[in-house]
Amino acid sequence: MSERGFQVGDHLSLECAPSDAEVSKIAGRYAFIAWPWREVDSRSQHRWNGQVAFPRSSDSFEWLNTPWRIEPDVGMLEEGDVCMVGIPPTRVIVRAVRSYDPAKDLGWLPRPSVGLSVVPVGDFEDDDEAGYMIYPNGAEPIIIHQI
Repeated sequence: MSERGFQVGDHLSLECAPSDAEVSKIAGRYAFIAWPWREVDSRSQHRWNGQVAFPRSSDSFEWLNTPWRIEPDVGMLEEGDVCMVGIPPTRVIVRAVRSYDPAKDLGWLPRPSVGLSVVPVGDFEDDDEAGYMIYPNGAEPIIIHQI
């Protein structure tokens, strides 16, 4: 499937093999993970620090807004710990397809040219607040299958 071949309503399966990552910082309700795939874009208008924040409580609604999972449980991690971050097989529905020309400046490399707004299949399909954006041609080795 081409990157631009996605359509609203498509049912997809996402997964990403786990990769080692380090906990950069613990701050309040969040653990900041040094993202193992992207590079900081020094020419960007935005300043990304190479980290992605995750809620420390697995009961948090925010976990519905990310496909990423961390092992061991993020609530058990401390600064400097090594963890695994990846996407277990996850079924989603495409809510929106965004094409960026030129590629979108988000503060990291590679700059994405396609973004998919997706929501997990199940109880939250009708919740406008649930879901997340994935970048099929981003640095993360996300495997996407149409189902």
